[in-house]
Amino acid sequence: MMRLFLLAALIASTSSFSVPSRAATRVSTKLNLANPTDSAEGRSERLSLDISETIYTSSIKSPKDAYIAFAEKGASNAKMQKRKILHQSILGGCYVGFGGLLSLCIAGNLGGIGATNPGIPKMAFAALFPVNLLLIVTTGGQLFTGNSATVAAAKYEDMVTWRELAKSFIISIIGNVIGCGLFAVAAWYTGLLNNPGTASLCTSTALNKCRGTLGQTIVKAILCNWMVSLAVFLAGASNDLAGKLVGVWFPISTFVAIGLEHSVANLFIMPAALLLKVPLTISDVLLSNVIPVLIGNAIAGSLVVAGSYSYQFGKLGGKCLEAFKIKQAAYEERVAMYKKQTANGDKEAVSST
Repeated sequence: MMRLFLLAALIASTSSFSVPSRAATRVSTKLNLANPTDSAEGRSERLSLDISETIYTSSIKSPKDAYIAFAEKGASNAKMQKRKILHQSILGGCYVGFGGLLSLCIAGNLGGIGATNPGIPKMAFAALFPVNLLLIVTTGGQLFTGNSATVAAAKYEDMVTWRELAKSFIISIIGNVIGCGLFAVAAWYTGLLNNPGTASLCTSTALNKCRGTLGQTIVKAILCNWMVSLAVFLAGASNDLAGKLVGVWFPISTFVAIGLEHSVANLFIMPAALLLKVPLTISDVLLSNVIPVLIGNAIAGSLVVAGSYSYQFGKLGGKCLEAFKIKQAAYEERVAMYKKQTANGDKEAVSST
């Protein structure tokens, strides 16, 4: 089953990131030269504006365009009405619950094969959990972990205010708590958590997450949201569903298999474990896991990912969207000159005949 899943992912990736033939490249160039305003109205998904003037396929954006889309997504999330941010955050928490419950039900019930081969349950958990982020990025759901990167990127580019950033962070956390908590209660009430294998994996996972030191937990959270934020970045860079699936699956399965700390996932695991009478108190959960993980996730999203790519492509690196627009206008001018020269050449050829 796992081999079939991996084969399907590889097939999707090859179709998503296909390279055009020489003939297709020439046609794409001709089309764009004939209609220069076509790329001016969008974010240039076919033509890069760098020195090489590379031509890209329509299935994926260039890194710079992907960062602009990343920041614009953060601005869109932050500028929503409060009730809509809350609504999308509650749904996002529920989707994380779906992914967590699915992973617990399968990985926790592999029986003898899992007991003798510990890597198999871990791989099963890692392979299934990413379904939650795919649901979120394709439906517009919001998680604090993703907002800590996208909204921070929007702030670096002066697309949002500090007030909007704080609103986004606070409301998304509240919504994620509500969504994950309600889903944990629903899973417990319906008996889905009561299966011995599912319950055992849930409680052992919660206990292990509260055993680390403060420093270890924060570092694990930083590494985790580094991967999660890149999954959001890659999903935004892709323009089709297959590409989004591949972009989400690999980074998310990476952090899950390693055993890193994701604050929103923990907001489902911890309440579920408490409902199963795990020997932990609410203060143990908050002080040993939830609060340190939120801090680490925020550092990763706002500094490690958003900060580094703003330095590379945005204002922190001395660049801005205005510079991008100026470069685009210069390129359009070169295109117009080329068209004019070509037209004059054609007229001279006609007159000579």
